[in-house]
Amino acid sequence: MESIIFSTPLLLILYGVALFLSIFDLFRRASGYLFSILSALLFTGATCYALLLGASYEEAGLVTLVFLALHLAAHARSGGNRK
Repeated sequence: MESIIFSTPLLLILYGVALFLSIFDLFRRASGYLFSILSALLFTGATCYALLLGASYEEAGLVTLVFLALHLAAHARSGGNRK
């Protein structure tokens, strides 16, 4: 079975930008919630587009788990007090 997410360059770029914004926010914490919201919006749009292209739910779910784990790590690192 062919992976939709890994075979579509636009999805790779969107997920990559969302991942970069998440990691940047994890280490810098410079903007409050701005980078978190932007990365979540990019991720949600990329996932919807992947599902419209025919990606399986398992494929989309795996990428979602990685993204949510990264955001959970950012929240745990800050102790829940992000300003």
